Amino acid sequence: MTEPTPEGEEPAADQDPQPDARRRTSSLRQAMSLLEGQRWLALALAAIAVPAGFCESAVLVLVAEVAGALVGRQGRVSVSAGPLRVSGSPGHVLTLAAILALVRIALQFPVAYLPARILADGQAQLRRRLFSAFTRAPWPIKSEEQEGQFQELVTSQVIQAMGIIGIGLQMVVTIASLVVLLVTALIIGLVPALVVLGAGVALFALLRPLGALGSRRATALSDAQVDYATAVGEATRLAEEAQVFGAGGALESRVGRLVEAIRRRSQVTSFLGGLVPGIYYGMVLLLLVGGLSLILASGAGRLVSLGAAILLLVRAANYGQQTQGAYQNWRQSAPFLARLGQTEQRYRRAAVPRGQRQLAMTPVLRFEHVSYSYVRDAPVLEDLSFEVRAGEAIGIVGPTGAGKSTLVQLILALREPTSGRYLVDGELAGTISESGLARAFAYVSQEPRLLHATVADNIDFFRGLDREAIEEAARLAHIDRDIRSWSQGYDTLIGQRADAISGGQRQRICLARALAGKPFVLVLDEPTSSLDIQSESLVGESLAALKGQLTVFVVAHRLATTAFCDRVMVIVDGRLEAFSAAQELREVDGFYRRSADLHATQASGPGS
Repeated sequence: MTEPTPEGEEPAADQDPQPDARRRTSSLRQAMSLLEGQRWLALALAAIAVPAGFCESAVLVLVAEVAGALVGRQGRVSVSAGPLRVSGSPGHVLTLAAILALVRIALQFPVAYLPARILADGQAQLRRRLFSAFTRAPWPIKSEEQEGQFQELVTSQVIQAMGIIGIGLQMVVTIASLVVLLVTALIIGLVPALVVLGAGVALFALLRPLGALGSRRATALSDAQVDYATAVGEATRLAEEAQVFGAGGALESRVGRLVEAIRRRSQVTSFLGGLVPGIYYGMVLLLLVGGLSLILASGAGRLVSLGAAILLLVRAANYGQQTQGAYQNWRQSAPFLARLGQTEQRYRRAAVPRGQRQLAMTPVLRFEHVSYSYVRDAPVLEDLSFEVRAGEAIGIVGPTGAGKSTLVQLILALREPTSGRYLVDGELAGTISESGLARAFAYVSQEPRLLHATVADNIDFFRGLDREAIEEAARLAHIDRDIRSWSQGYDTLIGQRADAISGGQRQRICLARALAGKPFVLVLDEPTSSLDIQSESLVGESLAALKGQLTVFVVAHRLATTAFCDRVMVIVDGRLEAFSAAQELREVDGFYRRSADLHATQASGPGS
C-alpha cells in the first residue's frame, strides 16, 4: 500500500524529465493503436473541419465588410480574400453570410458525432484489451495485483485516459479552423497576422514548463487514485472485521488521507489545466490590441480590411487558446493512458505460451527435483521429487509457511518450477493447452468464493454445463438436499455475503463447482478448516466417495481430513520430509506423529 506523497513533493520519477517524455511517447503510440480501424472516421473529421473553418472565416470577413460599408454609408460591398470574391448590396452579402452560417451549423453535426463515436468505440476497445490481457496473464502476475487496483484501471482510469483521444480529436478540429482563419487573415492583413502568429508560437513555447508541471501532477493524481481504490477494496472486504475490532475510525482516517491526496492533486491539476490556456488567450488579446493601436496611430492601410483581419485573428486567438488548452490536457491525460499501456504490456509479456496437448484420462503426475522461489536465492520449495498414480488420494500436511499452498499452485500449473520438471503422463505440464488444464484439473480454495448469481450459475461458473451435470455435482458434494430446501431451489440467488447460506454450504457449493466439469485431478486447499463438525463430515463423505474415480490432493491441518487418503506427504521448510501411508508416517516421521498425538488428545477431550 503506497501512502500519499506529501503536498509539494513529487515521486522520484517525476523529477526527471525523461520519464515524462517517454510517457508522452508511449501515450501517443497507445492512442494511435486505439484509432486502428477508426482512422477513416478521424480522417473524415479532419476533412469536414476544413470546410467548417472556411465557412466560419468567410462569415467573419463578410460581416466585417458589411459593417464597414454601413458605417461608410456605402451601397455596395466588394470582398476579395483569396478564393472569396463577392460583390453586391449589403443585404445580398448578409444573405450569403447567413447561408454560410447555416452550412457551418450543418457541418457541426458530423463534427460532434464523429468524436463521440470514436471515443465510445475506443473506450470499449481499451477495456476489452485490458481485461483480455489480464485474463490471459499467468497467475504469478495476477497474484501481484493489489486489491482494487485492476478495478480502478478498467473503470475511472480508462475514462481519464480516453481523454487523450478526445483531446486529439478536438485538436484536429481546432487546428483545421485555426489554419483556415490564419490563412484568411494573412491574405487580408499580412503584417498584423504575422506578428500575432509569431507571438502566439513564442507564447506556446514559453508556457511549456507549466504544461510539464501539470503532466507531473497528473501522474501523481493517477497514483493516488489507484491507492484509493486499493484501500476502498480492502475496507469493503474487511468491513465485518473492522466493525468487530472497532477499526472503522482508523480505516476512515486512512481512506480520508487518500481522499485528501486526490483532492489536492486534482485541484492543482485542474488549476494548471485552466490557467495555461487562459494566460495564452489573454496575452494574444493584448497583442491584438497593441497591433491595432499601432495601425491606427500610423493611419496606414484600409481600415475595413484590417478590421476583418483583426476580427479573424481574435477568433483565431480563441482557437489558439483551445489548442493550448487541448495540449495542456493531453499532457495531463498522458500519464493515465501510459499507465494502462504499460499494464497491458506487462500482462501480455508475462503470458507463457502453452502447448496443445489434451488429456483423455486421469494422468500420472511426477515432480523431478522441483524447486520454486518467489525471490531469487530464497526457495519456498526445494528439490521435491515424487510420483502420484492415477486415482490416488494424497494428503498434504505440514506446519504453517512450509510451502503447501505454493505446491498446490505448482500442481495446478498456475506457476512453473524455478528449477526441476513437472511431468503429466511423462510430458512437461507446459505442453498441456489451457483448455486441457481447465478440463483435467479442478480446485477448491480454503475460502469459498461465490458469484452474485443463482446456485446453478455458481456451480456452472461460465462453462455452459447442462442442469443434469450441475445437479449431479451437487449430489456428489452433499449439497443437493440443502439446495432443494430453499425457496427457489437451484435458481436461488446467492453471493459471497449472502445470509441465507452457511459457510459449510458455501464450501460444498464450491466443491460441486469443482466436480461439475468431471475433472481428472481435484485439488483442495484446507477444505474443512472453517467448517463445523457436521459440514466437515459431509465434505469428508463426498471426498471418500470420489476415491478411485479421480486423483485427489487435500491440503489439511486437521489430520482427520486426510483419513481417506492413500498416502500423505509431509512438507516441512519447503522440503518433502516424508511421503507414505498414514500408519507408516506415525512410525517414521516426527512431525506427523506429534500432530497425530495432538489431534488425538483434542478429540478425546479433557478428562477422558
